[in-house]
Amino acid sequence: MYAQPDLPHTTSEGADATFGSVDHALGNPGIRRKNHKLILQAASEAFAVTGFTATHSHEIAERAGLPKANLYYYFQTKENLYVQVLMSFIEPLVRASAALRKSDDPIVGLRAYVKARIRIIREHPFSAAVFSQELLSGGKRLPEVCKSMLQEEARRNVACLRNWIEDGRLAPCDPEHLMIFIWSATRTYTNLAWQMSQLRGVAIPDKLDFDRATRTVTQMVLGGVLPVKQTAVTPP
Repeated sequence: MYAQPDLPHTTSEGADATFGSVDHALGNPGIRRKNHKLILQAASEAFAVTGFTATHSHEIAERAGLPKANLYYYFQTKENLYVQVLMSFIEPLVRASAALRKSDDPIVGLRAYVKARIRIIREHPFSAAVFSQELLSGGKRLPEVCKSMLQEEARRNVACLRNWIEDGRLAPCDPEHLMIFIWSATRTYTNLAWQMSQLRGVAIPDKLDFDRATRTVTQMVLGGVLPVKQTAVTPP
């Protein structure tokens, strides 16, 4: 388990909100978990649509169906809430990334890695979009602990790819750029899901669309990096 980032306990917009309006049942652990989840989901949706700066606390509260004071009770500031939205995607993403290294067989590892990344994106569409937007803006609000988690996991996976290349189990290529290619191919389904909807003629991509995407990306990756004698690989 990774340490949570150090979050400042200062107040932001609307800091004069009174905690007297906070739901009287906050002492109930079940209600606390439910409200925490509602706020995090509402914030993910709001930040994904309008970004950090343009999103206001009262809008998140309205989406969650809770008093605005509840946001300050659970998260203290909008900045803290934004970081928690990022963490709600980064932590499962890092865990999923370990799928690459669970097998000595690069075919098994790469298949599992692509599948895991697309699954995480499908399961966390809004926080994935917030994360992508944050990266595109230069990661200015990404805490150092998050950057360290991502860098550490990336180094492990690049080292795994490099070992497979040096052992002849993958064709000669640059492991860093191979990793970037896989990141880009899978992240497209967060940044440009609307294009997939247009191409497929559907309002929202469904599980079948993501399964097809997984098979296609896997086939492209394996077809490009396996030694010539192994390139005739049929996706499962």
